[in-house]
Amino acid sequence: MARKAAATGEKPAKARKGSKTTLSEANLADLGPERLAAILLDLSSDSHVKRVLRLELFAESSAEGLAQEIAKRLATIGKSSSRIHWRKRAAFAKDLDLHRRMIERLAEDEPTVALDLMLDLLDLATPTLDRLSQAEGPIGDVFLAARDAIGAIAAKAMPDPLALAERVAKLLRRDDYAQFGPLVNAVTPALGARGQARLRETLEKMLAARSTRSAHLFDAQGAIYKDALRRLADASGDVDAFEATFSPELRRTPLVSAEIARRLLAAGRAEDALATLQAGAPGEQRGRHQSAVEERVAWEDAMLEALEATGHHDEAQKRRWADFEATLSIARLRAYLKGLPDFDDVEAEDQAKAVARRFPRFDTALAFLVSWPDLPAAARLVLSRSGEINGSDDTLIVEAARRLEGSHPLAATLLLRASIQYVLTYGVAARYAEAARQLLEAESLSAMIGGYGEYPDHAAFVTDLRALHSRKQGFRAELEALGATF
Repeated sequence: MARKAAATGEKPAKARKGSKTTLSEANLADLGPERLAAILLDLSSDSHVKRVLRLELFAESSAEGLAQEIAKRLATIGKSSSRIHWRKRAAFAKDLDLHRRMIERLAEDEPTVALDLMLDLLDLATPTLDRLSQAEGPIGDVFLAARDAIGAIAAKAMPDPLALAERVAKLLRRDDYAQFGPLVNAVTPALGARGQARLRETLEKMLAARSTRSAHLFDAQGAIYKDALRRLADASGDVDAFEATFSPELRRTPLVSAEIARRLLAAGRAEDALATLQAGAPGEQRGRHQSAVEERVAWEDAMLEALEATGHHDEAQKRRWADFEATLSIARLRAYLKGLPDFDDVEAEDQAKAVARRFPRFDTALAFLVSWPDLPAAARLVLSRSGEINGSDDTLIVEAARRLEGSHPLAATLLLRASIQYVLTYGVAARYAEAARQLLEAESLSAMIGGYGEYPDHAAFVTDLRALHSRKQGFRAELEALGATF
């Protein structure tokens, strides 16, 4: 029977039976509406299933009834103040999201009613999140999804702009978890000029009411209002209003001055942008912290754009080269080369590679030469400064070794060895499997190496590893799993 089915291309009976028992929309539809209705009614003892069924019935029969059902549930949630136990959070989030999705369905036919309900749902955000031990998670995600849906609903509803402005201001006033900033962007088109003006006026009053707070304390709520005012300023293209939301001290910081300058440049006010950046120039001390580096890069990007916009091309080029010499930034070098006259870029590229070869930080130099790329120069760097290889940087090691192994196997081997030695010396168990694979990779590369020069060959390297790390049982086990011994 099975052979006959195979010959004809027909599925065996057992396979057909199995496909019919798979939970799918098509298979359930085959049960027929009466049977499905009976099953669902039987399941309706589950409160969530019952609520889904009721909402679906209202959605099919009465938009007004659906709105009332949703409003009733939101009101019930709003009256509760008890803690939401962690065991009940998933079910609560599921129920909340059901009503959010039903509001979006309602918006297809009744956008005005749906907008009011979605704003009511957002009103529940802060009191509901107060009932949790942490705001992050599925419940918080429902409120973020509701926030992001508001713009499309408001566009259909075409609400009274002044009333919408008041609702948004109310939400921002209670935004204890700083969730509603993007809401301002979402509703800006629906607010129009009148609504934006009303929201701006209301926010300024709310901000002024907090001015009695100590200037030495961080005012989280005031920061929310200022962020909303900045978003409104951006929406209307009002750079001066955007700048006014920052104190004079903050305007003289690199990151804020760069933000203001970018907007001034977009508005065609290049000279003002340049003056703003000069007032907010970073100090001479170059911070190594990631945030300090990002702040300096943002300021420098804006400064270069401002210099070009004001006709100071030569100064911009000097800054690009100086920044490259200090950081080996590929972006800076490419921009510098692009700004040179024809044929001057070849000589400048050679100079850049020379800068990279003598750069104090080996890992930065290697990353540049591998990424540019200049693989012969990268290999020479590894061979001449092998003692500086940082085996802890597995990302750079793996990428550089992969790029070099074909044409420069000895350089690739030295990189792999540095990684292996770091892992075993410091007992980084999480990288034992990686180190075992690297050791086998180094073994395969040994056949391509004509001479090791001052470095021990593979057999001698492994002998030294055994002498120093024979007790690293985890590493030994990883090698054995790969079919090798140690």
